[in-house]
Amino acid sequence: MIKTSTQNELIQYVYDELADDAREQLETALMHDNELADGCSELLLIQRLLSDASKSPSERSVNNILNYSKSLSLQS
Repeated sequence: MIKTSTQNELIQYVYDELADDAREQLETALMHDNELADGCSELLLIQRLLSDASKSPSERSVNNILNYSKSLSLQS
């Protein structure tokens, strides 16, 4: 089981937010600890999937909101 502090360090590593010395130590640990390397791989995959996710609503969602808004203004 990976410790919480190590998980936080992995997240910082994935987002390139670790200080240089901490990054070097973690990279050394990744070469020697398969469980840690697997955790890092999973986080990198999750990061890629999240960055590929849609960041805007679908046209259908926008139309539903607009139609709802119009229906409220007609009731007033």
